[in-house]
Amino acid sequence: MAKFLSCICFWLALCSAHLFAEDAMDVCLKPKTILVLSSTGGGGHIAAFNTLQSLVGDEYDLKMAYPINQLRILGVPSCEQVYNSMLRNGWIRSMNFIVRNLAPSIFRSYMGKLERIINSYVQTCKPDLLISVIPFVNFPASEAARKAKIPFLMVTTDNDLRNWAVEIEKIRHPYFKVTIGADLPTTRDVLLQKNIPENAIETIGLPLRTEFIVPKDRKRILEELRFPSDRKNILIMMGAAGGDTAYAYAKKVGNLDLNAHLVVIAGRNNKLKKKLERLKLNSSNTMTVFGFTDRVADIMAISSVLITKPGPGTINEAIAMKLPILIDNTDITLFWERANVDFVLKYGIGEKIKKLQQIEDVLIAYLHDEKTIQNTEKCFVDILPNQFHLRIKEIIQELISSKSDWDLLADSHREIAQGVKNNVNKCR
Repeated sequence: MAKFLSCICFWLALCSAHLFAEDAMDVCLKPKTILVLSSTGGGGHIAAFNTLQSLVGDEYDLKMAYPINQLRILGVPSCEQVYNSMLRNGWIRSMNFIVRNLAPSIFRSYMGKLERIINSYVQTCKPDLLISVIPFVNFPASEAARKAKIPFLMVTTDNDLRNWAVEIEKIRHPYFKVTIGADLPTTRDVLLQKNIPENAIETIGLPLRTEFIVPKDRKRILEELRFPSDRKNILIMMGAAGGDTAYAYAKKVGNLDLNAHLVVIAGRNNKLKKKLERLKLNSSNTMTVFGFTDRVADIMAISSVLITKPGPGTINEAIAMKLPILIDNTDITLFWERANVDFVLKYGIGEKIKKLQQIEDVLIAYLHDEKTIQNTEKCFVDILPNQFHLRIKEIIQELISSKSDWDLLADSHREIAQGVKNNVNKCR
């Protein structure tokens, strides 16, 4: 009987050890969690999250939250949808006035509430790193991260960081970094003026998916998309808010005698897509109209020139693809996107179009003038290549490792405090 009981105990001990080992292995294999603060205002912030997901999602568990969408600003719910509606209706002057003059003071008054909202996400998700890809919320986000003892990373998606810099001079987080697209007066200088340390600023490029980096088979893409191989392609894309402008350019360019193929991306604007498909063109031109497509990188690879709004995402992608950029400037632009126009002009990789009447001469130059084509190709060489896809994982790893250092430091402080307390008690 004693031997039987001994065997049972031994077997139970082995099973327990095996189960404990499996539990320990599960803990070791469980990926670290990253909480990303994003926004539904515009498409760039969601695109930034998707880029992070594609680059580090195989190693980390990424979760997304929308803190601004939880606010009722001036009694208005879902302010991000109001923002999108204003852009779709072309109320750019009103948007510039609101964002420049009202938004900073409004967000300052909501800092406490934003911190509580973000803290609730942190308490629910228990992340190992907090990332923000949106402006206005970065001081309260840093405070929520600091108090939860997790590192904080700002991944900027603009070349003008004035909206991102609201209150960030107050950041006290010891493990904090910010990535920027380029060293410009509107990026690095803005951060330095807000007392962000040099060693916290990483110039690695704006978020960019790998499909805009890898080599492309032009012949294969032309065959797959059924584009004519004997014409140069003119790509027109104006983002979600640029429907009327995209139509105006397609109509103007389509009527010119260019012997070109127009490619117009209407996104999820089905009304615009149907309207474009009814356009009559000059007999020398052809056209393909896309709705939403995941083949923007391929289309850019086989295009000779891009006509677009100065949104940072599209400009960033075109630069990576070395695609000359003609920026629509026929109407007022969002003030924080003007830095993108300046960037294109500074490096000579495109031009801005102030009047539609300019477009014929400019297109002829970029499509057929060898001197213009060669000069533009040389200008792209002067731009530092985008390193986001190469550096972001390293920065994330460094910050998450700092969390362990922070925990050790906290343990050390607790031990010192306990030692002092014990000595005091002994003296008593």
